[in-house]
Amino acid sequence: MVLTVAVFAAAVIAVVKIVTGKRTPETEATTYIHPGSVLTHNGKDYVLRKNVETFLVMGIDDYGTMGETGRYVNQSQADVLFLFVVDNANKTYQTLQINRDTMTMVKTLSPDGRDAGMSDMQLALAHAYGRDDSARCLNTVDAVSGLLFDIDIDHYVSLTMDAIPIINEKVGGVTVTIPEDMTAADPSFVKGATITLHGDQAEKFVRSREILPNDTNIFRMERQKMFLDDWRAKVEEKMNASTSFALDMFLSLSEYIVSDMTINKMADFASILAEYEDKGFVTTEGEYSEGVVFKEYNVDMDDLEDKIISMLYEEAKQ
Repeated sequence: MVLTVAVFAAAVIAVVKIVTGKRTPETEATTYIHPGSVLTHNGKDYVLRKNVETFLVMGIDDYGTMGETGRYVNQSQADVLFLFVVDNANKTYQTLQINRDTMTMVKTLSPDGRDAGMSDMQLALAHAYGRDDSARCLNTVDAVSGLLFDIDIDHYVSLTMDAIPIINEKVGGVTVTIPEDMTAADPSFVKGATITLHGDQAEKFVRSREILPNDTNIFRMERQKMFLDDWRAKVEEKMNASTSFALDMFLSLSEYIVSDMTINKMADFASILAEYEDKGFVTTEGEYSEGVVFKEYNVDMDDLEDKIISMLYEEAKQ
């Protein structure tokens, strides 16, 4: 659920080192140019910067990989959405955390797989449409692209809930300070308590929502980031202590991952990214409203456009 670029970088680099000693990427970073992508904002034209690569990482509200279900409308949802923007020219990367409740246009299908048109719904529901895992991921990619002013998304990775206890126990348990009353999820989750999560506590901490006094997805996103911050620090410690740690982690997660990338692509990407500067997280601004069925997050499109321009664009030359 919280698998990030850092995991791929750590795991694949370790695998490569074990197999080949020290690896030099077979190719340099691919030059990504998306022609015709122009945004006009506040009276100015902006064009996509050259050599910017995008990766959508999805945490799926399901267990195992669904594979081909025989149905075109399913129950799986993309609960976690991170867009990694990698600037190969400036050797930096940045992460956009997207609220799963964001209202946007989603391509829908009828139960027999026919095109049922576009509907305005929560972004997370895009993953419910498609016969197999790849089709559901691609439908989510299309929905995210549409939300983000039709930018191209170069690669995607999804991971199911089975990964939460695995990644937590691999580091000996993630330590968090409970930010608000969460005793409805676990009696030990008292506000202000510092707890090292074990067993099903990790999933309760990052996933609980409806039963909590603060049942917003924004609060859940804050907890996911808290979990990720401590987890990443502990991953670094484990890797420094054992060269086999990342390999073991990668192998443990592999059956829960769906991606358009090959292992070689991940390895090239990881080798390159290890030298890049992490510019941190970016979140969207917006407001919640009561929908017919679910709470709806209405993103501030001006704020979103500002952030997308900052992450991916430059002012067009006259």
